[in-house]
Amino acid sequence: MKIAYLGKIQLSDTDLPYLNAAQKDADITYLLEITPRFLKGPAFNIDKIYGKTGIFKAVEAYPQFEKLASFIDIDKFYVVNTAGHLWQLKAFWTNLLLLFFIMRHGFNVIHVLWPLNVYEFILYFLRRCMILTVHDPFPHSGLDTFIVRLRRKFAFWLIPRFIILNKVQKQNFIDFYKIREDRVVESHISCCTYLQTIKPKPDVQTGGKKYILFTGKISEYKGLDYLLPAMVRVHEAYPDVSLIVAGSGTFHFDISKYETFDYIEFRNRYIPDNELVGLINNSEFLVCPYTDATQSGVIMSAFAFAKPVIATNVGGLPDMLGNGKYGMVVERKNINSLAESIVRLLSDDVLLKLLSDNIKSDYLTGGNSWNMIAADIKNEYFKVNS
Repeated sequence: MKIAYLGKIQLSDTDLPYLNAAQKDADITYLLEITPRFLKGPAFNIDKIYGKTGIFKAVEAYPQFEKLASFIDIDKFYVVNTAGHLWQLKAFWTNLLLLFFIMRHGFNVIHVLWPLNVYEFILYFLRRCMILTVHDPFPHSGLDTFIVRLRRKFAFWLIPRFIILNKVQKQNFIDFYKIREDRVVESHISCCTYLQTIKPKPDVQTGGKKYILFTGKISEYKGLDYLLPAMVRVHEAYPDVSLIVAGSGTFHFDISKYETFDYIEFRNRYIPDNELVGLINNSEFLVCPYTDATQSGVIMSAFAFAKPVIATNVGGLPDMLGNGKYGMVVERKNINSLAESIVRLLSDDVLLKLLSDNIKSDYLTGGNSWNMIAADIKNEYFKVNS
């Protein structure tokens, strides 16, 4: 059985560790989409897109990808590359080439990670052998557009099997989209183990200071308008503790007041992996104050270094935190609750160590590890291929 795994740069933090586990026991080819729109993501930092449009061996188009050779099967790593002006139009041609590539190589299963873009619709010709991992069963705030709804309608109508990444969302997904229960399987994501292979960049700015970390793309639903005032209250109890906000994106509210505080540091830019690894590893813990979400790659990045997380009770985040086993769950949009939880973790070293030990035993080696996930998904591949 041969599997084509159609990856996205923005999901690479979970794609790579999954492939690391799954390729040990399955014939999986990684086909990574690259367009001018997405050149940077959790595991990739492409300065300049390869100038040709088509499907190429990844290391031939992007020699820097050779660094992944110790983590995934580099001989089964291709890029689906669309370059140049008017790339959205060229992408129709690229995906026609991808369709022929999949048929020529005789793949039995196509694993897709996102409802297909309009320029990818031609791939639905092979829909009967598709399985879709639904990372976001419902769009985030502000992202529910006509095109997004159209893509979802087609995907959920045409694709025969779905993987939902947390138990909370599974039944909601089935009920809302009126999908037969036998077409949906529950799984989860594990920690971003590829980060463990990266040498951290020395960070002179942190300078050994004690800090908590918010990282990821800046978006309205990320809840920074609640975290920043909460940090003001934390500072009253722990004046020696800082907050670092690290990630690109646009703030939807005025942060000028917070920029004047020496205990809040903004790194409002793309954070390369070597910097991210250092920031996570040297932090006390991470905070995800989201106002809505389904799951979070940031939590799994933290877990790669056994760092506990404080997150809100939205979507599948409580499930990811083991409902308190790997971190603390707080009410969303609640500044007081957020501040109190931060203070609690800062004041209780025993609890912090317990949470960290739980992450190590369950996510790095136990039942929540990628090896267990890969074994379960392999069974789903057989069902698609039957």
